[in-house]
Amino acid sequence: MLYKRILNAGLAVLMCAGLFSCEDKYPTSRPELYDTDLFSIRIVNAGAGGNTVLEGTIDEDNKMINFPRLDIESNFSALNFVAELSDGAELQTPTMDFSMDDETYEKTQTLRIVNNKRYKEYFVRIRKRVPVFGADFEKAEVFDFSASATIYPDFSDAASTRCASYDGQHVLVVSRATQPHLLKVSDLKEGKIAPIPLDLTGISGGTFTYNMGALLNGHIYLSSLSGAQASPFKIYYYDTPESAPVVMADIPVGNIAGAGNRHGDNASYNIDENGNGYIFFGDNAATEFLRVPVSNHKTVDIGGIRVLTSKSDATMVTNVFRVGDTDKYLWGGVRVPVTVVDESLAPVYTSSIGGEAVSPKVIEFNKERYLAVCTAGQGSASKATIALEIYDITKGETIEEALERFDTGDSRNPVFTKKLGGSGNGNALAQTDFYIEKDAAGNDAKLCVFAARTGSGFVICEFPIKQEEED
Repeated sequence: MLYKRILNAGLAVLMCAGLFSCEDKYPTSRPELYDTDLFSIRIVNAGAGGNTVLEGTIDEDNKMINFPRLDIESNFSALNFVAELSDGAELQTPTMDFSMDDETYEKTQTLRIVNNKRYKEYFVRIRKRVPVFGADFEKAEVFDFSASATIYPDFSDAASTRCASYDGQHVLVVSRATQPHLLKVSDLKEGKIAPIPLDLTGISGGTFTYNMGALLNGHIYLSSLSGAQASPFKIYYYDTPESAPVVMADIPVGNIAGAGNRHGDNASYNIDENGNGYIFFGDNAATEFLRVPVSNHKTVDIGGIRVLTSKSDATMVTNVFRVGDTDKYLWGGVRVPVTVVDESLAPVYTSSIGGEAVSPKVIEFNKERYLAVCTAGQGSASKATIALEIYDITKGETIEEALERFDTGDSRNPVFTKKLGGSGNGNALAQTDFYIEKDAAGNDAKLCVFAARTGSGFVICEFPIKQEEED
């Protein structure tokens, strides 16, 4: 028995020794052969001098590498990348070409990490650090007096109120049923409605004594509606909101060869800061326009009035507005796309922007260019969404080139849309206006855009300048 116990004890010792020996031979943790892990990456030759180092941020979930924006003077054609990688791994292309044209600010390419026959790929996004221009349409502040909120009372009568205008300080409301009046924008922003009635001394005659109007260069304009050639067709001028009106013109339509029977349903006031320009009145039958020359803000050359051919598809809901201080104009109508024309309405370029886009206005703001329109919703069967629409048409030297590049671009959608509400009706006159606030140094600070439409009311939308995003 004693021998058996000793034998068993010896076996136990041997087994224990064997166990310890096996434990000593367990494999230790070590890197997988040919790993392709990326631990860090940087660009080492950014900047104008080629000596700026930028560290990349690695998004493993999306396999995306982002870098801070690069100085525009960097050598984008040969960016050098240095990375911390798994043992034996390397960047397949440590120098990459990210060249971009002047109008491209961002580019993404594929970066491959290789190790023997194994590889892993990441997307590398490179962005230029360029000055930021234009308006920030994502930060709109809207003052809404439309049917989408609480409609301004005069517009509840879809037959009577067909015109409004805006100049940053006031809104002008022209209604056949009530007295034309101004509203202070500062009051509207506080939710205060305090109409300032215009003096109507000496305003008389016409099928409707007043129907259209505009605010321009601190002055006020009204015009009547002439339902027949014998009916008075007048234009009035106010130097200030407190002034008595001056009869600018009593147009003898019956004495103008080729003139139609009814004018004043629409009006397009184009009077520059020097007081010169044209007012276009499209006749109700949509066969012609009267182009009325104006000088010194309030002088009309009756002998210089010209009859220009219109298009039936324009209907009475049509406008012609000058593009800045150029010799080109934009013409829009219910079924006439926004078209570049000269001062005689000869077409230069027809854009793809239709959908009842009327009252087309070109806006130059903070080194970008926009087009504002208001969709009319003409007739009960109209499918148009009644809204203020703003398009980015910055690219291109001229307005015709800008619209052509917009038409052939990747996106032809508005950069901003504000629905006014309301329904289709046969009197759907619409207007747009804008005002640019300046800072103390005279630079563009805020873009304010206005839209109004019969039966829908009006809105004022304000946009700050665009600021550079944080990296």
